[in-house]
Amino acid sequence: MENIILGGRYELLEIIGEGGMARVYKAHCRILDRIVAIKILKEEYSRDKSFVEKFKTEALSAARINHPNIVNIYDVGQEGDIHYIVMELVEGRTLKEIISDEAPLAVERAVDIAIMICDGVHHAHEKGIIHRDIKPHNILITDHGMVKVADFGIARAISNATITYGNNNIVGSVHYISPEQAKGETVNRTTDIYSIGCVLYEMLTGRAPFTADSAITVALKHIHDEVPSPRKINPDIPVALESIIMQAMQKNPRQRFASAQEMRNVLLGINMQNSEEYKLKRRNENRMAGAPKLFEGDEAVKKKKKLSPVGIAIIVIAVIGLLSGVLLSGGGLFGKEVIVPNVEGMDYKQADEELSKVGLVMSVVGKEYSSEFEKDAVISQDPGKDRKVKEGRKIEVVISKGSELITVPNITGIDIKDAVTKLGNVGLNMGNIEKVYDEEKPEGMVISQDPARGTKHEAGTSVNVVVSEGKQPDRVSMPDLKGLTIDKARTVLEDNKLVLGEIKRQESTSYVADQIAEQDTEPGVMVEEGTTINVVVSTGPGPQVKTKVLQFKLPSDDVTMNVKIIVSDLQGKRTTYDQTHQGGDVVYTSINYYGTGTAEVLINDKTVKTYKLN
Repeated sequence: MENIILGGRYELLEIIGEGGMARVYKAHCRILDRIVAIKILKEEYSRDKSFVEKFKTEALSAARINHPNIVNIYDVGQEGDIHYIVMELVEGRTLKEIISDEAPLAVERAVDIAIMICDGVHHAHEKGIIHRDIKPHNILITDHGMVKVADFGIARAISNATITYGNNNIVGSVHYISPEQAKGETVNRTTDIYSIGCVLYEMLTGRAPFTADSAITVALKHIHDEVPSPRKINPDIPVALESIIMQAMQKNPRQRFASAQEMRNVLLGINMQNSEEYKLKRRNENRMAGAPKLFEGDEAVKKKKKLSPVGIAIIVIAVIGLLSGVLLSGGGLFGKEVIVPNVEGMDYKQADEELSKVGLVMSVVGKEYSSEFEKDAVISQDPGKDRKVKEGRKIEVVISKGSELITVPNITGIDIKDAVTKLGNVGLNMGNIEKVYDEEKPEGMVISQDPARGTKHEAGTSVNVVVSEGKQPDRVSMPDLKGLTIDKARTVLEDNKLVLGEIKRQESTSYVADQIAEQDTEPGVMVEEGTTINVVVSTGPGPQVKTKVLQFKLPSDDVTMNVKIIVSDLQGKRTTYDQTHQGGDVVYTSINYYGTGTAEVLINDKTVKTYKLN
């Protein structure tokens, strides 16, 4: 990989790490002039489609997350057979290295780390992502003490049915795996909470909750064995903190904390309860460790240094005076208590002023995008409003970076279904869909979009599109269906490449039962091939019978001739008169008909006259 430049901008400098699937390189981004980390899929996996998809899933999952306690993903790309992800380079050590060198960690430090892990994981959960592989190896601690959760390589969307077995192998590190993962069952956000409990256990004891000679045995212990008491290994662990670990590591997911945020809030309470006691204990230990030792036989010196009753009295009076001065000045023995004001929603400068008024110090612990809070406004504070705290206490706040602006991707030239997925992956919505005929674009292809690609808009913005319906079909003249039966109408429509649609039935005095009385498109109208035509069929009673008298004189030829009258009306075609006459006779007859029609006079089977019936 020496002298390789990826994407025309990332110059690989040196390898800094290696995992099961990928190697991590330190690299220089020539465009932004910054040092980054690049994860490159190993050559033996780059030709395997399943591994490549898994690698891409890591990038797509992590790229949706932006949080101070999660390693940022800057870019993802492919160059030939090289698949890579560009990430934030974190200067520091893994939590696994810190545990190996320093465990057991101090209670306050371990809890602080766990709180920041919970913050990052909760943010990912809110974005629909489960990490599924929380372990000390995937947690980076910067030189300034900031926790960064890394490697979402096997993260999946919560909405998917997630099974932890792939190619018959358990996914996730076995020493931190949840019982449901070990059994290959569906996972949810409490799966990560179980793993956080395992990590906290190891920070405080220096060992994983379950160990064995084989991975399968460890997995079985997660499923069946009770968690060993961490206080038996490290008595400095408070009882309440042990209870938190035990709740996080419950076998039944529903008995764990409902969210990483809930676990974080309980851990905050532990730190507040134990911080002063812990600090005092450590100060005493340090003082004792640094105190000078008396030489053997110096008991006389000890006795000489005992204070006289008068000396003791003077000291007591001085202490009483000191305490009186503190109390009269409005403070308590351990400092004055103040009420925390509500600064959420305020501009951070105003919030700083409000906190300063009551002797509190604002500490910015993170910045997040927010569509609810304006840029530079306080999103949240800890401790919260109306809490009683000591003067000088730091109030941790998260500041809004304003609405997250998302670059609209190009969705023209792709199928509408793929366009919906592509927009959803970046946090945008599909808006109005207008369909038009296009001689060149296939049906379903997006022809244009608004807003245009490359523009930046807030998350949740709708993108309107114009979609091709394909080539416009030919047009035909609508046939007259009135008076036809359903079967006959269907045949006529099919001959014209039209489709019979909805059939309703209602009374009609114009058409007899089972004849079509109405059609939703009038005869003669030009319609597109494939158009659906809805009709109304008569249930009767139909038109009343009418009578018409016909009178006409036959030609004067001196011959015998046959005379017929054929009536065509709503009841069909029928012969109503059939007689033999001499030339010159006058024919006088009446006929019955229904609705409208014709009466046709034939002499020797040749039509000589037609009467309209109406």
